[in-house]
Amino acid sequence: MVMPETVLRASRPTTPVEVDSFRPNAARMYDYYLGGSNHLAADREAADALLDAVPLVAEAARQNRAFLGRVVEFALGRGITQFLDLGSGYSSPEAVALAGGPGVRVVAVDIDPRVVSQVQLDARVSGRGAQVGAVHADLGDAAGVLGHPVTRRLIDLDRPVAILCLAVLHFVPGPLDRVLGPLRRAVAPGSLLAVSHGAATPTSAGRTRSEGAARPAAPSPASISRLIYDCTLTPLTLRSAPDVRAALGDTELVEPGLVEIASWRAPESSSPGRSGLIGGVASL
Repeated sequence: MVMPETVLRASRPTTPVEVDSFRPNAARMYDYYLGGSNHLAADREAADALLDAVPLVAEAARQNRAFLGRVVEFALGRGITQFLDLGSGYSSPEAVALAGGPGVRVVAVDIDPRVVSQVQLDARVSGRGAQVGAVHADLGDAAGVLGHPVTRRLIDLDRPVAILCLAVLHFVPGPLDRVLGPLRRAVAPGSLLAVSHGAATPTSAGRTRSEGAARPAAPSPASISRLIYDCTLTPLTLRSAPDVRAALGDTELVEPGLVEIASWRAPESSSPGRSGLIGGVASL
């Protein structure tokens, strides 16, 4: 696969202005997969390169958005009306607020200041400024997120909260418990933690050689995905289902557990497709 010049250029040292103009951004690429308008040429080139090699990516984004809807519906059914949306991206907070109605409160957290500004603007334009707020922070900074004035205005930690970590934890390097542990411990009993995560698939090892020279193995979808996201500020870390489950600690998983997200409480009439994302909801 020939990488676009924009993607190759992104790996070079840049000034802050060039980073914004030339470096692909995971949130904007996700918005592009969903048919949104919050993306630049660098994001489109990187996303198109990935879609050419791994067409499943667009379906994964759509399935993740549908999973979000089912998670929100489940939380509302439990009487939870507070949502902490970590790594929210551009349109997720508005979608959560729309699904829950005027009684819902949503705090979006994102490391990308453009996302935060857009969420704030959308909330003002839609008249949901009293429902939806945005915090510019690293999701690993639990104290900063929970103590932020926007969070304190909209979220009552003495009442159950639904923490949403959808399609974001695979951009977090290292042990996930350092991110999830402080959040789990900070919220009230009865809260929920929803996750979706890019799944690592086992690779074959020790292939036997046939007669003649062995052909070099073609790059796997996972390796292509990592290569392209390495050009962003948030490289990709795929994890296995056991690793994701371990990051949830001793929490109890809501049925059907940690599964392909298209299968999580999907309507009986649907025909779930593959997404490459595993997900589930833990009771806290």
